[in-house]
Amino acid sequence: MTVNLKDKLMAMIKTENKKNPLTDEQLAEKLNVLRETVTGIRKELNIPNSRTRKKEIVKAAISAIKMSEPNISAGSLVSKLTERGICISRTYISDLMNEGKNNDIENNTEKFTEEKDVFSKLIGCKGSLLKNIKQGQAAILYPPFGLPTLIVGESGTGKTLFAEYMYKYAVKQKVLEAEAPFVLLNCADYSDNPQLLVSILYGYKKGAFTGADKDTEGLVERANNGMLFLDEIHRLPPKGQEMLFSILDRGKFRRMGEVNTERTAHIYFIGATTENIESSLLLTFRRRIPMIIELPSLEDRSLHEKIKLIHGFFQQEANRTNYKILVNAKIMEAFAFKKYTGNIGQMKSEIQVTCANAYVDKINNKREEIYIGFNEILYQKFFYDINIQKNNIRFNDALFIPNSDEIEDSLLTTKNQYSLPEDIYETIENKYYELKNASISNEKTEEIIWNFLLGYFDKIRLDSQNRNISSLDELKYLLDSSIIQLLKEFLNFVRKEQPDKPINEKVLIYLAIHLEEAIKRIKFKQEIMNPNLLYIKKNFADEFKLASQLAQRLAERKLIEIPEGEIGFIAIYIHELMKSPDRRNRIAIITISHGKVATEMVNVVKKMLNVDFPIAIDMPLDVNPVKIFEQVVELAKSLNAEEGILFFVDMGSLVSIGEIVHSRTGMQTRTIDRVDLVSVLEAVRKADASEESLDNIYYDIINSKHNYSLVTVENSDKEPALISMCLTGHGVALKIKNVLSRYYAGVNIFSMSIMDDNVKIKINNLKQQYNILAIVGTINPKIEGLNFIPYDNNFTKDKRMFLDYLLKKNGSGLAHTLIREKFVLIGLEGATKKEVLETMGKLICNEGFVSFEYINSVLRRESMSSTYFRNNVALPHGMPSFVNKSVIIFAVLKKEMHWDKNGNSAQLICMPAVKSEDVDAINKLFKILKQKEKVEKLLSIQKQAEFVELIRKAYK
Repeated sequence: MTVNLKDKLMAMIKTENKKNPLTDEQLAEKLNVLRETVTGIRKELNIPNSRTRKKEIVKAAISAIKMSEPNISAGSLVSKLTERGICISRTYISDLMNEGKNNDIENNTEKFTEEKDVFSKLIGCKGSLLKNIKQGQAAILYPPFGLPTLIVGESGTGKTLFAEYMYKYAVKQKVLEAEAPFVLLNCADYSDNPQLLVSILYGYKKGAFTGADKDTEGLVERANNGMLFLDEIHRLPPKGQEMLFSILDRGKFRRMGEVNTERTAHIYFIGATTENIESSLLLTFRRRIPMIIELPSLEDRSLHEKIKLIHGFFQQEANRTNYKILVNAKIMEAFAFKKYTGNIGQMKSEIQVTCANAYVDKINNKREEIYIGFNEILYQKFFYDINIQKNNIRFNDALFIPNSDEIEDSLLTTKNQYSLPEDIYETIENKYYELKNASISNEKTEEIIWNFLLGYFDKIRLDSQNRNISSLDELKYLLDSSIIQLLKEFLNFVRKEQPDKPINEKVLIYLAIHLEEAIKRIKFKQEIMNPNLLYIKKNFADEFKLASQLAQRLAERKLIEIPEGEIGFIAIYIHELMKSPDRRNRIAIITISHGKVATEMVNVVKKMLNVDFPIAIDMPLDVNPVKIFEQVVELAKSLNAEEGILFFVDMGSLVSIGEIVHSRTGMQTRTIDRVDLVSVLEAVRKADASEESLDNIYYDIINSKHNYSLVTVENSDKEPALISMCLTGHGVALKIKNVLSRYYAGVNIFSMSIMDDNVKIKINNLKQQYNILAIVGTINPKIEGLNFIPYDNNFTKDKRMFLDYLLKKNGSGLAHTLIREKFVLIGLEGATKKEVLETMGKLICNEGFVSFEYINSVLRRESMSSTYFRNNVALPHGMPSFVNKSVIIFAVLKKEMHWDKNGNSAQLICMPAVKSEDVDAINKLFKILKQKEKVEKLLSIQKQAEFVELIRKAYK
């Protein structure tokens, strides 16, 4: 980021209207850059956001006004501030004033933010419930007996649970004794008999009413020196409310029938109601309740909190049934977006019912785990209140193992062999509206969506080659059997009509899933949007004809009408069904330039190589670059380039396009500037005709464009090293060494002089001990087999990327990729070996590194033969085919565990989950675990960071 841009940003903020500060979006528009760029610079300069900057101005203005009018109301403050040109709402003012009022109380509740307390176990403690929790803490801590509190909220929002947490907090803060009573009364249970309710609450004197044959204490007396919680307090009759006055005011009360005797009770009082307190409670009673805590409805809570609640309830059911529960991604999403009129209570109830249905299915089909798919939630009305909304959360299958207490956000990213593709309708609709919001033309929108569709079906074709579900029969527990039977008949028909056509049967699996979604969508009268229908009918005429025949049979069996847009989607599936798999579009190539150079260049490439996947984007000279960036980001999202995107650009701001796309989409990118036809031709040829990676293609092109070469570096057990070189070996060489040390901490760097007569001998001697990756300097010593990278004052990013690539090839970065702190479990307790393995497997499964089936493969492998290694180390492992991304997870058991029939015991459990191509990466790990002293050191470590550091050092 240039200093000039920073200066401009600071200048704009200094001169902005302080009463209405500029937002990041407004600043980005004025500076002609992306909003993310502004946010990054602002944070780097430690400048608060616009909301915080405005808040300070408003606070200062309020303080000035209150100096002359200390008792001014919120409404009057709004008027005064408006006169001064500060326009804010009354709610905003009230919140600020409450902040001021509660400063003293909040000083007493600092522990909530500084350390965990009982409230930290509530989902939403740092989100939707944060304000409520601070109110609850303040009510408890306020001397001498807290503040009488009223908890209001819809039915099922957790009012009773919140009151219980207030009680626990009071005990922990030693406001109440450990054995202090918590007395609960639901006033609704006695609403038909107000006299009985009052007598139960306050007690009664002998003879007070018929049947009162002895003096009896009430709940108020039982709650003495503790907490009294009255739920549904609006059912307390006016007389009962009035009798509370003396308790709340003076701590005094009388039993029913007593006239002259007053009793004393010191209680913390909490009431709860679902009703409007203005109309359901006496005004004189409301005035005595200073603390009102209004709990949010489930609808008002964040999506992340809803998901955590869902995970928690499923985990409870796993613990209750003592079986693993596997929940389909779409079901997780359905629960998250369903509307619950009964709030959290209804959510919990529906999850329990769903698990019960699935449990019956488990028994009938003799499954090892409870599987929850669409069949388990097809009971009446479940789908009626679901409205799937646009969001940035990717829902995947979730696994819950019995007796696990933790609830992790990482469960959102789980994947396993049952993972189904996203709903194509929803995906296309989201894409369509994203493009519309980005002000992209209709013509360009259709083009981008078509590219997206091609990418989507390319992914289906590629995925189908390695899919664990290999036939339609394996979907019989997931989908409607009539759909499966129909597709089998259709397959026989196609084979008979076109016997010479190759058929990729696994595409039928995706078509079956799609048709299930289509039927549901049609029945619920949801629109099916297909903006490319005309193109499909023209270019896939034969497939469209077959799709029409299949749709007609489906319509007859399901008694529904299949819209033409849906037939268009079926046609594309049939196109993929009859298309031989290939590897095209692993890597996307996009050329962007000013003027119309990109289009002309890409047209030549397409014609010469007979390919259609390179993309050209022309940037008119008078168009804001930000608009082009947004267009490219949306285009990138629509591509299914599994190994990334290679950008060719000409100059200027376009050079940063790769970084922008990567930050916005997470896709791997590389960018080559000063584009020329030969480079684009070579890149497209390699991407189309070979299996080379994005990095290999990128570096080959860069290598041909620069005046220095790159030789291959083989993996080596030797420590990696770099050499900095200049004429004397001092000034510039030392400067280079310092620069390299900043970027590559831990890599050995040696400075040398080209004038040294023995320089080649010195380098050869170093090669005996180290793996010399490159020489970086001002002079090339021209030593065969060694990379030379010229150094300049800027030490450009491309040159650093060369070194990154070399280090990666050498494997020095491997330990950082495979070994991570969060996958080191120190002090793990487990009753059985199976429990330990499932706990470890669950963690990497729910983080998306392996599929659910990987855990089963570990257990199967363990039953075949022992995985005991040596030195109290066990190396359980599963099938590489179930690994999505390589990782190693460690567990240091609290005490050693009997591991096999041979009498071996293990305390350090290492589970390497690595893909086939990464198997060599764990050889060093085995060498480390062979060393008894290193294992003993690992077993003695108590901190994850120290454990990881020791392993990484040993890797070097």
